[in-house]
Order: sequence, then C-alpha cells, then structure tokens
Amino acid sequence: MGGERIVAVRAVAVNVPMVAPYRFSFGVLRSFTTTLVEVEDADGVVGLGESPHGDQVATVEELGRRLVGLAPDALNEAERRCVPSTGFSLWADGAASRRAFGAIEMAMWDLRARRAGVPLSTLLGGAVRDEVAFTEYFALREGAETIPADVVAYCERMAAEFGSPSFEGKLGVLPVHQELQMVHDLVAALGPGAVERLDANGAYTVPTARRVVSALADLGIGWLEDPCRTLDDVQRLRDDGVPMSFSTHEVDLVRAARRGVPDGFCVDIAELGGFRRAQDFLRACAALGIDFWCYSGDAGVMTAAYLHLTAVETSIIRPHQSLFRFTADVAVEQGHWSPRGGVLPVPTEPGLGVTLDRAAVQRMAAAHAEQGAMGGDYGGAFRQQ
Repeated sequence: MGGERIVAVRAVAVNVPMVAPYRFSFGVLRSFTTTLVEVEDADGVVGLGESPHGDQVATVEELGRRLVGLAPDALNEAERRCVPSTGFSLWADGAASRRAFGAIEMAMWDLRARRAGVPLSTLLGGAVRDEVAFTEYFALREGAETIPADVVAYCERMAAEFGSPSFEGKLGVLPVHQELQMVHDLVAALGPGAVERLDANGAYTVPTARRVVSALADLGIGWLEDPCRTLDDVQRLRDDGVPMSFSTHEVDLVRAARRGVPDGFCVDIAELGGFRRAQDFLRACAALGIDFWCYSGDAGVMTAAYLHLTAVETSIIRPHQSLFRFTADVAVEQGHWSPRGGVLPVPTEPGLGVTLDRAAVQRMAAAHAEQGAMGGDYGGAFRQQ
C-alpha cells in the first residue's frame, strides 16, 4: 500500500499552435493555452490531466502540495482540500481552484486506472459505446480559408477525405449578409442537416441576432451558440418564438432549468471540476432535458478524457466539437486525433490511453514562455454587429 500515495503533482503551461490562425468575434486565435498536469505515486506510476483554461501552473502546484501523501482513491478528501465547498471564496479564486482541481482529479483517475490495468471508462462505470461522434470545424483562417468560398471548399474536402457527416463553425467576423450567404452555400454543398451548429461568440446585438436567427432557421440550422453577449439577451430571442436552440459555455444550470435558456452546454471536464462533477452535471442535464457536448481546443489529454466520459454516459447524444485538424501540434505520443466518418474510437489501453510526447511538450512550453497566452493577441478586437 506504500506505493499508493501521491508524492508529486506537476504542471506545465503550453501553447498549442494553429495550422492557420482562425478569426472570430474576439479577433484572431493563433494558439490555445492549456495546462498539462501529472500526478505521480510512490511507485512511479503517473496519471495525466489537462485544464484548457490558460496558464494554471501556480494554482495546480499550490493545490498539489495539499495532496502529497494522500491516496489517489481519496477523491472526496482531495476535493475538500482543494475546492471551496461553497463554490466561491472571498480569499481565493474559486473558479481557478475548480478548474485546476479538475485537471488534478482527472490525473488521479488516470493513475488509478493505470494501476488497475484497465481503461478509465471501466472505473467510471463501464463503456456502453466504443466510438464517439465529433463535428468537423470551419472558420475563416489567415493564410487558408480567407473568404467564404474557401470555407465551403474546405468543408467539401473534409467530407470527401474523412467522410465527415456534420459540421460547425464560426460566425460574427464578416458582415451578416456575407456570412448568411456562406451558410446558405454550405447547406447547398453539404446537404440538409450537415451544418449542425454555428457559434457567434456573442457577436450580435439583439436586433441583429433576430435577423440572423430567423435566416438560419429558414436554412434548417438547429443550433446557435452565444449569439449575444449575455443569456438575458438570448432569452429575448427565445421569447420571439423562433425555432432555434441556443448553447453556451457559461455553466448556469439553475437558469436553464428556470428560464429554458440555454438549451445546451458546451464545456470541458476541468471547468466542471473533474470527472465526478461532470457526471453529476450530465445527470442533472439529462433530468432537465438539456443537451451537453464537450469543448474543443486542448493538447490531446482532454480529448482522451472526453472519449472515456462519453463512453459511459448514454445521455450524451450530440457530437462534440473538433478542432483537431486546426492544430499543428499535439502533446500525446499517440499523435493527432483524426475522426473518420465523424467518430473516434474509445481507447482500450489502461487509464486514459495516452502518454505525453516530452519533446512536443517542451516545444509548446517554450512557445508559451516566448509568446504568452494564446499567442499574444487574443481578445483584443471584440466587436458586436
């Protein structure tokens, strides 16, 4: 039993570079900044975790010191030591603690499954599916798809090359009439139902959003993410009675239950505080008829976690986001995730089924040290139409 004690918690912030910087309402995204976590026990077994919420190294290391000597199975005690029980704190950043602990808890699960010699899905309850659905992503990108016709051609190529059956992508960059024409052309090129979701990242005022939502509904688009900056504004769209479902990254389950907006959440496991809290959240969503899918933009470890979570949770019926073909590097030795026919297989190796590519981690950590968060110019150009 001596080996089953945590002896170290390590973290590194990395920048995951884009193949081509993509444009959205906040400006241009050149890389994702994410934090990779390792939890090691006295036998040298290491579990992996990830929190795609920027540089959280200091928070992870602070929380990790509280866990040294604890058994990896002691999840209740680990959470008690790391996360304010009220969900917030007057003396600390409760959200940062939750997100950092979410990555640590993920690594603890991975460590436990590696020690047991079983896939993580086995410990989470047992797999009920062996493959998981993902959308193909599109956006206007510098040096790649620079005009709407390029986006249409790119999506047609993804459908032909990888058999991608469903797509989602960005709005809120070009004038509204140009983007609506682009969606029209995508629907015509890919077929009815292939454009599954669109994301405006809060780009529209309510009057503009009303116009966009009406046009998208006429094109058969079922989901629009964050059309406006606040859920209060999105509520005004819902009150119009337009047949459109709205999703968000803002985790507000109480509002969704009381007001009926949003209809779905797009979040990651670390945001929710780890696997156990994610499973709690999923079951609450299922009871309320609210949809859920996972956010994309990580170094490869979080994607493995999505696969195992989805393998055991029957309530996840929507495809997850996939920006895999947008990223130019990945931190796992298994290489880039590449859906075929819109699906990825659930790993069957022990734990999460991935190992760190140390050379890649070193490259991406050096990029973060040199460039800063998100490649240096994220979020400086937000505008509403």
